[in-house]
Amino acid sequence: MVIRRLVRLFGRRQPTRGATGAEPVRAPSVAQPVRAASVALITWESELRAIAAEAAAWSVETGGDLFGRWQATPTVFLATKAGPNAQRNNAHFRLDVDYLRKLSEPLASQWALRYFGDWHSHHRLGLSAPSSGDRRRIRQVGSRNQFPAMAEIIVTTEGSQHEPMVRIHPWLYELSVRSAEPVALGVKVLPGISPIRHALLARSEFPEQELRAWESVPLERVRVGGDRDPPSLQAQPDVDATTRDRTLSHLTEALKQASGSPIEQHSTAFGYIVVAKLQEPHHLAFAIDGKWPMNVLEVHRLNRDAGTTEPINTQDGLAAPNIAAIVDVFRAAKAGGVV
Repeated sequence: MVIRRLVRLFGRRQPTRGATGAEPVRAPSVAQPVRAASVALITWESELRAIAAEAAAWSVETGGDLFGRWQATPTVFLATKAGPNAQRNNAHFRLDVDYLRKLSEPLASQWALRYFGDWHSHHRLGLSAPSSGDRRRIRQVGSRNQFPAMAEIIVTTEGSQHEPMVRIHPWLYELSVRSAEPVALGVKVLPGISPIRHALLARSEFPEQELRAWESVPLERVRVGGDRDPPSLQAQPDVDATTRDRTLSHLTEALKQASGSPIEQHSTAFGYIVVAKLQEPHHLAFAIDGKWPMNVLEVHRLNRDAGTTEPINTQDGLAAPNIAAIVDVFRAAKAGGVV
Protein backbone atom coordinates (compact mmCIF):
# COMPACT_ATOMS: atom_id res chain seq x y z
CA MET A 1 0.00 0.00 0.00
CA VAL A 2 2.77 2.42 0.94
CA ILE A 3 4.75 1.57 -2.21
CA ARG A 4 1.70 2.09 -4.41
CA ARG A 5 1.15 5.45 -2.77
CA LEU A 6 4.78 6.43 -3.47
CA VAL A 7 4.49 5.31 -7.09
CA ARG A 8 1.45 7.54 -7.56
CA LEU A 9 3.18 10.42 -5.75
CA PHE A 10 6.38 10.26 -7.82
CA GLY A 11 4.46 9.62 -11.01
CA ARG A 12 2.53 12.87 -10.63
CA ARG A 13 5.80 14.77 -10.26
CA GLN A 14 7.46 13.34 -13.36
CA PRO A 15 6.65 13.96 -17.03
CA THR A 16 4.67 11.11 -18.52
CA ARG A 17 7.07 8.86 -20.39
CA GLY A 18 5.19 5.58 -20.54
CA ALA A 19 7.19 2.46 -19.81
CA THR A 20 10.90 2.58 -19.16
CA GLY A 21 11.57 1.29 -22.65
CA ALA A 22 13.97 -1.38 -21.47
CA GLU A 23 14.81 -3.62 -24.38
CA PRO A 24 15.50 -7.33 -23.82
CA VAL A 25 19.05 -7.94 -22.63
CA ARG A 26 20.99 -9.93 -25.20
CA ALA A 27 24.18 -11.84 -24.58
CA PRO A 28 26.90 -9.17 -24.93
CA SER A 29 30.00 -11.33 -24.86
CA VAL A 30 29.86 -13.04 -28.27
CA ALA A 31 30.65 -11.15 -31.43
CA GLN A 32 28.39 -11.93 -34.36
CA PRO A 33 29.55 -12.16 -37.98
CA VAL A 34 29.00 -8.86 -39.75
CA ARG A 35 29.02 -7.41 -43.24
CA ALA A 36 31.58 -4.62 -43.46
CA ALA A 37 29.56 -2.52 -45.86
CA SER A 38 26.65 -2.23 -43.43
CA VAL A 39 28.58 -1.59 -40.21
CA ALA A 40 29.59 1.65 -38.54
CA LEU A 41 31.44 1.89 -35.24
CA ILE A 42 29.29 3.52 -32.56
CA THR A 43 30.85 5.38 -29.66
CA TRP A 44 30.51 8.48 -27.50
CA GLU A 45 32.16 11.83 -27.91
CA SER A 46 34.07 11.17 -24.68
CA GLU A 47 35.81 8.11 -26.12
CA LEU A 48 37.01 9.84 -29.30
CA ARG A 49 38.26 12.75 -27.22
CA ALA A 50 39.94 10.36 -24.75
CA ILE A 51 41.83 8.73 -27.62
CA ALA A 52 42.76 12.16 -28.97
CA ALA A 53 43.96 13.37 -25.56
CA GLU A 54 46.17 10.35 -24.99
CA ALA A 55 47.58 10.36 -28.53
CA ALA A 56 48.36 14.10 -28.32
CA ALA A 57 50.17 13.62 -25.00
CA TRP A 58 52.95 11.58 -26.64
CA SER A 59 55.53 12.36 -29.32
CA VAL A 60 55.99 8.63 -30.00
CA GLU A 61 53.47 5.91 -30.80
CA THR A 62 51.02 5.08 -28.06
CA GLY A 63 47.67 3.34 -27.77
CA GLY A 64 45.11 1.52 -25.67
CA ASP A 65 42.16 -0.86 -25.77
CA LEU A 66 38.56 -0.78 -26.95
CA PHE A 67 35.92 -2.28 -24.65
CA GLY A 68 32.28 -2.58 -25.60
CA ARG A 69 29.49 -4.77 -26.85
CA TRP A 70 29.31 -6.19 -30.34
CA GLN A 71 25.92 -7.41 -31.44
CA ALA A 72 24.58 -6.10 -34.76
CA THR A 73 27.06 -3.20 -34.54
CA PRO A 74 30.30 -2.69 -32.60
CA THR A 75 29.75 -0.17 -29.81
CA VAL A 76 32.73 1.20 -27.89
CA PHE A 77 31.77 2.12 -24.32
CA LEU A 78 35.32 2.66 -23.08
CA ALA A 79 38.55 3.50 -24.90
CA THR A 80 41.41 3.10 -22.44
CA LYS A 81 45.00 4.17 -22.39
CA ALA A 82 47.78 1.61 -22.12
CA GLY A 83 49.10 0.11 -18.91
CA PRO A 84 52.35 1.09 -17.18
CA ASN A 85 54.48 -1.52 -18.97
CA ALA A 86 53.46 -0.64 -22.53
CA GLN A 87 56.37 -0.21 -24.94
CA ARG A 88 56.54 2.95 -27.05
CA ASN A 89 58.97 4.32 -29.63
CA ASN A 90 58.91 6.32 -32.85
CA ALA A 91 57.69 3.45 -35.04
CA HIS A 92 56.30 0.83 -32.68
CA PHE A 93 53.82 0.37 -29.85
CA ARG A 94 53.16 -2.73 -27.78
CA LEU A 95 50.31 -3.04 -25.29
CA ASP A 96 50.76 -3.99 -21.66
CA VAL A 97 49.01 -7.37 -21.92
CA ASP A 98 48.99 -8.01 -18.15
CA TYR A 99 47.24 -4.69 -17.61
CA LEU A 100 44.74 -5.52 -20.37
CA ARG A 101 43.84 -8.71 -18.49
CA LYS A 102 43.52 -6.72 -15.26
CA LEU A 103 41.02 -4.36 -16.91
CA SER A 104 39.15 -7.04 -18.82
CA GLU A 105 37.96 -9.07 -15.83
CA PRO A 106 36.02 -6.36 -13.92
CA LEU A 107 34.70 -4.74 -17.12
CA ALA A 108 33.35 -8.12 -18.23
CA SER A 109 31.93 -9.27 -14.91
CA GLN A 110 30.52 -5.93 -13.75
CA TRP A 111 29.51 -4.27 -17.02
CA ALA A 112 29.22 -7.06 -19.61
CA LEU A 113 31.87 -5.38 -21.76
CA ARG A 114 34.50 -7.25 -23.67
CA TYR A 115 37.72 -6.38 -25.39
CA PHE A 116 37.19 -6.41 -29.13
CA GLY A 117 40.08 -4.38 -30.45
CA ASP A 118 42.54 -1.63 -29.76
CA TRP A 119 43.76 1.74 -30.93
CA HIS A 120 47.25 3.07 -31.49
CA SER A 121 48.88 6.08 -33.06
CA HIS A 122 51.08 6.31 -36.13
CA HIS A 123 51.57 9.98 -35.37
CA ARG A 124 53.35 11.74 -38.23
CA LEU A 125 54.29 8.68 -40.28
CA GLY A 126 51.42 9.41 -42.66
CA LEU A 127 50.14 5.82 -42.34
CA SER A 128 46.38 5.81 -41.67
CA ALA A 129 45.86 2.12 -42.52
CA PRO A 130 46.93 -0.88 -40.43
CA SER A 131 50.51 -1.97 -41.09
CA SER A 132 51.38 -5.55 -41.96
CA GLY A 133 52.38 -6.05 -38.33
CA ASP A 134 49.04 -4.66 -37.14
CA ARG A 135 47.15 -7.05 -39.44
CA ARG A 136 49.16 -10.04 -38.32
CA ARG A 137 48.70 -9.21 -34.63
CA ILE A 138 44.93 -8.64 -34.90
CA ARG A 139 44.46 -11.91 -36.76
CA GLN A 140 46.47 -13.76 -34.11
CA VAL A 141 44.43 -12.23 -31.28
CA GLY A 142 41.16 -12.96 -33.10
CA SER A 143 42.14 -16.55 -33.80
CA ARG A 144 43.28 -17.14 -30.22
CA ASN A 145 39.98 -15.81 -28.82
CA GLN A 146 37.77 -17.18 -31.63
CA PHE A 147 36.46 -13.71 -32.50
CA PRO A 148 34.70 -13.60 -35.87
CA ALA A 149 35.45 -9.86 -36.10
CA MET A 150 37.59 -7.20 -34.43
CA ALA A 151 38.05 -3.45 -34.69
CA GLU A 152 41.21 -1.36 -34.76
CA ILE A 153 41.61 2.43 -34.70
CA ILE A 154 44.69 4.02 -36.23
CA VAL A 155 45.40 7.57 -35.04
CA THR A 156 47.40 10.21 -36.90
CA THR A 157 48.15 13.79 -35.93
CA GLU A 158 48.56 16.98 -37.94
CA GLY A 159 49.51 20.59 -37.33
CA SER A 160 50.86 22.01 -34.11
CA GLN A 161 52.72 19.60 -31.85
CA HIS A 162 51.34 21.50 -28.86
CA GLU A 163 47.69 21.26 -29.93
CA PRO A 164 47.57 18.86 -32.89
CA MET A 165 44.53 17.91 -34.86
CA VAL A 166 43.89 14.22 -34.28
CA ARG A 167 42.51 11.95 -36.99
CA ILE A 168 40.68 8.74 -36.08
CA HIS A 169 40.81 5.95 -38.67
CA PRO A 170 38.63 2.94 -37.65
CA TRP A 171 39.08 -0.43 -39.37
CA LEU A 172 37.04 -3.63 -39.36
CA TYR A 173 38.62 -7.09 -39.52
CA GLU A 174 36.09 -9.67 -40.62
CA LEU A 175 38.01 -12.66 -39.31
CA SER A 176 35.35 -15.21 -40.19
CA VAL A 177 36.40 -14.70 -43.82
CA ARG A 178 39.85 -16.16 -44.42
CA SER A 179 42.46 -13.67 -45.67
CA ALA A 180 39.93 -10.81 -45.79
CA GLU A 181 41.59 -7.40 -45.76
CA PRO A 182 40.61 -4.80 -43.12
CA VAL A 183 37.88 -2.43 -44.29
CA ALA A 184 37.52 1.22 -43.31
CA LEU A 185 34.62 1.84 -40.92
CA GLY A 186 32.37 4.83 -40.54
CA VAL A 187 31.73 6.24 -37.07
CA LYS A 188 28.49 7.29 -35.40
CA VAL A 189 29.26 9.60 -32.48
CA LEU A 190 26.84 10.02 -29.56
CA PRO A 191 27.04 13.27 -27.58
CA GLY A 192 28.65 13.63 -24.19
CA ILE A 193 30.17 11.01 -21.92
CA SER A 194 29.85 7.25 -22.24
CA PRO A 195 27.63 5.80 -19.48
CA ILE A 196 30.40 3.40 -18.48
CA ARG A 197 32.99 6.18 -18.16
CA HIS A 198 30.37 8.17 -16.18
CA ALA A 199 29.77 5.23 -13.82
CA LEU A 200 33.48 4.51 -13.32
CA LEU A 201 34.09 8.18 -12.49
CA ALA A 202 31.22 8.19 -9.99
CA ARG A 203 32.74 5.13 -8.31
CA SER A 204 36.33 6.46 -8.46
CA GLU A 205 37.52 3.30 -10.20
CA PHE A 206 40.69 2.88 -12.31
CA PRO A 207 42.29 6.18 -11.22
CA GLU A 208 45.34 5.37 -13.34
CA GLN A 209 43.13 5.82 -16.41
CA GLU A 210 42.62 9.52 -15.66
CA LEU A 211 39.03 9.20 -16.82
CA ARG A 212 38.49 12.97 -17.00
CA ALA A 213 41.40 13.50 -19.41
CA TRP A 214 38.99 13.42 -22.37
CA GLU A 215 37.76 16.87 -21.33
CA SER A 216 41.16 18.39 -22.20
CA VAL A 217 40.73 17.99 -25.98
CA PRO A 218 37.70 19.61 -27.65
CA LEU A 219 35.83 17.76 -30.36
CA GLU A 220 36.86 20.53 -32.79
CA ARG A 221 40.35 19.01 -32.79
CA VAL A 222 39.10 15.56 -33.84
CA ARG A 223 38.48 14.30 -37.37
CA VAL A 224 37.30 10.91 -38.63
CA GLY A 225 39.14 9.54 -41.65
CA GLY A 226 39.65 12.18 -44.30
CA ASP A 227 36.78 14.42 -43.14
CA ARG A 228 37.42 18.15 -43.21
CA ASP A 229 35.08 18.90 -40.30
CA PRO A 230 34.70 17.51 -36.77
CA PRO A 231 32.30 14.57 -36.46
CA SER A 232 28.63 15.45 -36.24
CA LEU A 233 26.79 14.16 -33.18
CA GLN A 234 23.90 11.75 -33.42
CA ALA A 235 20.69 12.14 -31.42
CA GLN A 236 21.22 10.91 -27.88
CA PRO A 237 19.39 7.58 -27.37
CA ASP A 238 18.42 6.24 -23.99
CA VAL A 239 21.11 4.10 -22.39
CA ASP A 240 20.80 0.41 -23.17
CA ALA A 241 19.06 -1.99 -20.81
CA THR A 242 22.24 -3.90 -19.96
CA THR A 243 23.98 -0.80 -18.59
CA ARG A 244 20.89 0.28 -16.63
CA ASP A 245 20.38 -3.22 -15.22
CA ARG A 246 24.02 -3.57 -14.19
CA THR A 247 24.00 -0.14 -12.53
CA LEU A 248 20.88 -0.99 -10.54
CA SER A 249 22.28 -4.40 -9.62
CA HIS A 250 25.49 -2.87 -8.25
CA LEU A 251 23.46 -0.40 -6.19
CA THR A 252 21.10 -2.98 -4.72
CA GLU A 253 24.02 -5.26 -3.83
CA ALA A 254 25.76 -2.41 -1.98
CA LEU A 255 22.55 -1.54 -0.10
CA LYS A 256 22.08 -5.20 0.77
CA GLN A 257 25.56 -5.30 2.28
CA ALA A 258 24.90 -2.09 4.22
CA SER A 259 21.46 -3.13 5.52
CA GLY A 260 22.06 -6.83 6.04
CA SER A 261 18.66 -7.55 4.48
CA PRO A 262 17.26 -8.24 1.00
CA ILE A 263 16.50 -5.19 -1.12
CA GLU A 264 13.11 -4.62 -2.74
CA GLN A 265 13.04 -3.35 -6.31
CA HIS A 266 9.82 -2.07 -7.90
CA SER A 267 9.57 -1.08 -11.59
CA THR A 268 7.45 1.98 -12.30
CA ALA A 269 6.50 4.16 -15.26
CA PHE A 270 9.22 6.69 -14.33
CA GLY A 271 11.90 4.14 -13.41
CA TYR A 272 12.36 2.26 -10.15
CA ILE A 273 11.74 2.35 -6.43
CA VAL A 274 14.46 0.64 -4.38
CA VAL A 275 13.62 -0.10 -0.75
CA ALA A 276 16.13 -0.98 1.99
CA LYS A 277 15.19 -1.96 5.56
CA LEU A 278 16.31 0.35 8.35
CA GLN A 279 14.76 -1.26 11.40
CA GLU A 280 11.27 -2.70 11.41
CA PRO A 281 8.84 -1.20 10.64
CA HIS A 282 11.00 1.52 9.06
CA HIS A 283 12.45 1.34 5.56
CA LEU A 284 14.15 3.77 3.18
CA ALA A 285 12.77 4.14 -0.35
CA PHE A 286 14.81 5.61 -3.22
CA ALA A 287 12.87 6.75 -6.30
CA ILE A 288 15.27 6.42 -9.26
CA ASP A 289 14.75 7.78 -12.76
CA GLY A 290 14.82 5.12 -15.46
CA LYS A 291 16.70 7.43 -17.82
CA TRP A 292 20.44 7.80 -17.61
CA PRO A 293 22.16 8.90 -15.45
CA MET A 294 19.40 7.39 -13.27
CA ASN A 295 19.07 10.32 -10.91
CA VAL A 296 17.66 9.80 -7.44
CA LEU A 297 14.39 11.73 -7.66
CA GLU A 298 13.41 11.57 -3.98
CA VAL A 299 14.12 9.58 -0.83
CA HIS A 300 11.40 8.68 1.69
CA ARG A 301 11.44 7.03 5.10
CA LEU A 302 8.58 4.50 5.28
CA ASN A 303 6.72 3.33 8.36
CA ARG A 304 4.91 0.23 7.17
CA ASP A 305 2.98 -0.32 10.39
CA ALA A 306 1.50 3.17 10.28
CA GLY A 307 1.35 3.30 6.48
CA THR A 308 3.13 6.68 6.42
CA THR A 309 5.99 8.20 4.42
CA GLU A 310 8.36 11.02 5.28
CA PRO A 311 10.58 12.70 2.65
CA ILE A 312 14.18 13.32 3.65
CA ASN A 313 16.66 15.77 2.18
CA THR A 314 19.64 14.55 0.18
CA GLN A 315 22.52 16.17 -1.68
CA ASP A 316 21.86 17.52 -5.16
CA GLY A 317 22.98 15.45 -8.13
CA LEU A 318 22.63 12.06 -6.43
CA ALA A 319 22.46 9.30 -9.06
CA ALA A 320 22.49 5.50 -9.11
CA PRO A 321 26.12 5.17 -10.33
CA ASN A 322 27.29 7.06 -7.21
CA ILE A 323 26.89 4.05 -4.97
CA ALA A 324 29.01 5.32 -2.06
CA ALA A 325 26.93 8.50 -1.70
CA ILE A 326 23.64 6.56 -1.73
CA VAL A 327 24.94 4.12 0.85
CA ASP A 328 25.97 7.10 3.00
CA VAL A 329 22.37 8.38 2.81
CA PHE A 330 21.12 4.99 3.99
CA ARG A 331 23.61 4.78 6.86
CA ALA A 332 22.80 8.29 8.04
CA ALA A 333 19.07 7.49 8.01
CA LYS A 334 19.64 4.24 9.89
CA ALA A 335 21.71 6.06 12.53
CA GLY A 336 19.03 8.69 12.84
CA GLY A 337 21.42 11.39 11.62
CA VAL A 338 20.78 14.35 9.38
CA VAL A 339 21.44 13.59 5.70
